Amino acid sequence: MSSPAPLTRLLRRLGRLLEPLLAPDAEARRDREDRLLAQVRELRGGLRELSEQAAAQRAELKRAQDVRAADAAETQARLADLRGGVRRQAAALGRLARRAGIEAGLELTERRVLDRLDRLRRSGRPIIIGPWTGEIGFELLYWIPFVRWVVEKYALPADRLIVVSRGGAKEWYAGLGSRDIDVFSVASPDEFRARTEAVKKQRFMGAFDRELVRRVQLKLGGEGASLLHPALMYALFMPFWKQQAALPRVTDHARYRRIEQGTPPAGLPPLPPEYVAVRFYFSDCFPDTPGNREFVSSVVASLAEHSEVVMLNPGFRVDDHVDYTEAARSRIHTIDMSGHAAENLAWQTSIISRAKAFVGTYGGFAYLAPFCGVNAVAFYSERTYFVYHLELAQRAFADVRGGTLEALHVENAALLRTALSGLAAVSRH
Repeated sequence: MSSPAPLTRLLRRLGRLLEPLLAPDAEARRDREDRLLAQVRELRGGLRELSEQAAAQRAELKRAQDVRAADAAETQARLADLRGGVRRQAAALGRLARRAGIEAGLELTERRVLDRLDRLRRSGRPIIIGPWTGEIGFELLYWIPFVRWVVEKYALPADRLIVVSRGGAKEWYAGLGSRDIDVFSVASPDEFRARTEAVKKQRFMGAFDRELVRRVQLKLGGEGASLLHPALMYALFMPFWKQQAALPRVTDHARYRRIEQGTPPAGLPPLPPEYVAVRFYFSDCFPDTPGNREFVSSVVASLAEHSEVVMLNPGFRVDDHVDYTEAARSRIHTIDMSGHAAENLAWQTSIISRAKAFVGTYGGFAYLAPFCGVNAVAFYSERTYFVYHLELAQRAFADVRGGTLEALHVENAALLRTALSGLAAVSRH
């Protein structure tokens, strides 16, 4: 097939010849179109340039924003660090201020107590020491050592001192004073229990204390006397119990001494030549539960298999402890103190001091045994006591070359028995 090119060229030439006749403005229109096309191309170029500029500006803006964000984040971090530092400094200053306030309070309290003691020294009058109506543990571990320190520091002569405690505890105060008056000589055990049951800590001189002091003074023939009351000891030692002061708060103001074995009290029944003293009672740390009753029975029975056992059951209640009563067995001896309220502590001290060991509830009597030079094992099932009392007691026992005290949870007793049984089995082979 032949190419259409000659015909096409012919037609185009004919169109140009006829164009002036058919479209007189064709050339002008073409010029306008050419100009419009040129303008469109120029606009497109401008748009591309503007678009590129805009993209560059957006990128620069993004970089600027990123820089500002980083700067802002760094500024915020610095501000947060500064705020944290200010808070830490404020907290540290607050702690220092509180500590300074506490230390100032401790110093002020100590100064007030010492001033009061110095006035006692200078008064020249007889001094009633007590009356102590509180717990046995606090009496042994804090009150009596505090009294010994006072007597030593202020050189108080024995003929001015009148010790007032209860239940025949005068051996505990050996060397402190030439006279002693037992609370049970001026008040019955029932009255004592009723009026001390609600408050055990003598932080203040209560109505019953005032009444006892009045009765003691009448017993002394109305002789006027000054008073060294347990509230002074509580004021001085309370920061240690609240863990605001270190151990020297107590040890710097206490003098410990062993309780020496004295003459057996009149009326005390004969005791076996060798025995273990046992004093179980129910308390906060050893509540009256079937499990604890079974545990006591098991311990007493186990002791009785190897040794004579003397059960210290006073037979009356003068505090918040409910005594455990064990049925009599051939090697178990129960001491009835029901008719000896005024000397029950004297009886129990005499029995414990002559024992080869003490086993019982963790508490005051567990402290009495080591102070008498007797090793003790005490049990608890609820840790309601403060460990620092036990730690101080063990330190005091070591200082006076007394006995030892091991406080065990009842659950550890079974483990101990198992371990000892295993050791015994090994030793037999």
